[in-house]
Amino acid sequence: MFSTRTVAVILAVLVLSAGCLGGGGSDAVDDSSGADPSDDGDAEADADAADTSGTEELELTDAEQALRDAGSFTTTWTYRGVDERGVETEVSRELYVNLDEERSLTVLSSTRDGQADGGSMQQFTADGVTYVRSGPADSPTYFSYEQQTTDPLATAIGLSQARAYSANDDLSFEGRETYDGVSVERYELSEASSQLVQAGSAVDAGAGSGNVRVTDFHYTVLVDADGLPRYESWSFEGETDDGETITGEWEYTLTKVGSTTVDDPEWLAAAQAAAEGQA
Repeated sequence: MFSTRTVAVILAVLVLSAGCLGGGGSDAVDDSSGADPSDDGDAEADADAADTSGTEELELTDAEQALRDAGSFTTTWTYRGVDERGVETEVSRELYVNLDEERSLTVLSSTRDGQADGGSMQQFTADGVTYVRSGPADSPTYFSYEQQTTDPLATAIGLSQARAYSANDDLSFEGRETYDGVSVERYELSEASSQLVQAGSAVDAGAGSGNVRVTDFHYTVLVDADGLPRYESWSFEGETDDGETITGEWEYTLTKVGSTTVDDPEWLAAAQAAAEGQA
């Protein structure tokens, strides 16, 4: 058994340390990748035809250099979970980056029991200026600044956990398939003693319970031929000291590598007007 951390803590670590103000987002983004992360990476492989012969070791490349060379990419990170009180939480982050044009967009949103909890934000960066839209859709607020304080590339890499917990030796090769039109290798992990389990078990166990016994855990990562993690998923179920069941799952996707475009968000004019009024 190990000490739990609250959902708020892990979200703060993954979102804020990765740069909550790094990038931006809008409905104007071209997000036609066709990838559906809810379908375990939207893998298009025929299970019967999957090549599982031999032993393959996970090899990861220098993600920063690979993405800089590609010039653009799209990442998503989503958490869904139910705490010991039965409260359902969902938090998502979408990041669209075009390094060649120095443009990025981010969409942050969160809900509790299906209702927006005020954690939504959109941000757009272009031409050295960052515009932020926050608050409810019917009464948003805007602000802007003339420098980008975080690197969207570092944010995207930070959202991937494949290289963060040194669990490569525990991952088992499960075959080859196709994800987002790219050939990938599938690796899986279910060892409860792995550091990845500890990372994936950060849940809101409530104020009265300090420990969680993980009863089921599974981690999957799809890696392309260039050594880039294209899809990752964590899922777990646990039981608190009080006998309450908690569940959670995380998903990360890296798609449209080299083909992501970032258009002006529809709210940009309003944000620019607000900036002029504050000048």
